[in-house]
Amino acid sequence: MLRSLPKRLAFTPKPFRAEATTQRRSFNATTIRFSGTVPPITPIEKLILEHSFNHLILSELRGSKQAVGPMSYATYMQFCLSHPTEGYYMKSLNKIFGAQGDFITSPDISQIFGEMIAIWLLSQWESAGCPSRLRLVELGPGRGTLITDVLRVTITKKSSQSVTIQVDLVETSLSLREIQRERLSGVPASIHWYDSIDHITPSNGSFTMLVAHEFFDALPIHVFRKTDEGWKEVMVSSRVTELDESNPEQYPRLQHVLSPEKTAISTIFGNSSSRFQSLPVGSDLEVSPTSFRLARKVGEVLAKNTQTGSSLGGCGLIIDYGRDHAFGHSRRGFKNHQIMDIFHRPGECDLTANVDFAYLKESMQDLVPVYGPITQKLFLTQMGLMVRLERLLQSHQGDQTTSDRIREGARRLINPQMGEEYSVMGISTTGGPVHPFHLLSDASK
Repeated sequence: MLRSLPKRLAFTPKPFRAEATTQRRSFNATTIRFSGTVPPITPIEKLILEHSFNHLILSELRGSKQAVGPMSYATYMQFCLSHPTEGYYMKSLNKIFGAQGDFITSPDISQIFGEMIAIWLLSQWESAGCPSRLRLVELGPGRGTLITDVLRVTITKKSSQSVTIQVDLVETSLSLREIQRERLSGVPASIHWYDSIDHITPSNGSFTMLVAHEFFDALPIHVFRKTDEGWKEVMVSSRVTELDESNPEQYPRLQHVLSPEKTAISTIFGNSSSRFQSLPVGSDLEVSPTSFRLARKVGEVLAKNTQTGSSLGGCGLIIDYGRDHAFGHSRRGFKNHQIMDIFHRPGECDLTANVDFAYLKESMQDLVPVYGPITQKLFLTQMGLMVRLERLLQSHQGDQTTSDRIREGARRLINPQMGEEYSVMGISTTGGPVHPFHLLSDASK
């Protein structure tokens, strides 16, 4: 029989900031746990419940009075998203992208998005003196829409120059790799796939242009609460007393619990930034050590080697929803274009959290110059979105349906939902000022 943890450990985490939680993928949504009948137990949910159950039995056999079954929220996210066979991004049966999937991303909404990204990357390449070897890196390419648009612009702009292009894609999903391979077939560039950015080294004689669009939001986060004793971790555990799949009183079947003691993880990462240390008791904090580590790797890949000259440096853009500060309660699920409870159908829903851009900057600012973040609206409009929109509309004069679709796509990219909720952070070793990020520094003077 499964039983929940002692009630003294159960609680509902609360945000420590006053502002409203940024919504996912530009949709207005209300948290939904389930509709109609109670969903059956998913394969991932079964693994998690068994994990909690087995640990509780072991605790009782050892005569312990404390439950030891909970897992960290970071582990829960990894189970749900990256389990080798049942994870959300790993299972080919899951329809993730597009109108028929769970969400639509900016590159799918309008080609202008990828074109503006490409123009910025190429502007930094030109500032570096137009090296003859280019390397394009994308973290989490999805269906390959963004990298295809960036390559199209790059090849078109540099058709008169002798430039060698290499493409490095960081993708763990085999099914998504196949989609990317098909979309990029025939492109005049050498294409390589990697399981992790750890396998990508600083370029030798190439200028690297990197983009990470909606990549960091899906990386595992730990959740901590500040108490009088220090930071304690918010864990995930079973809440069911008897496993009855159809009982609505037992759904969701998982819950948050608070670790009764401080741990090395909660102490180290709860104090990993001076910004966290100043938070008052009762604050909740979402921290992604994985994001910090991978962002630092981004800095290493793009850094210029001034001593040997073997690396020409590079530039990059990180685009995600989030702000230049930490969050306490931004985590959420996403399914069928709606915000869902984070414990709804584990493994069959996307899980995400707002990105703390300040944390990313802290990870790499000693390696490379970092700019921003600024809003997606400011970035796109300053890079020429309206000019490009007018040219596209002119090329489709007489086709009202296509013109309306182009106009609506551009509008969605910069409307208050997507335009203000998504942030863009720039990295460049070419030296400042870097457009359009200098507008932010000018405004603060």
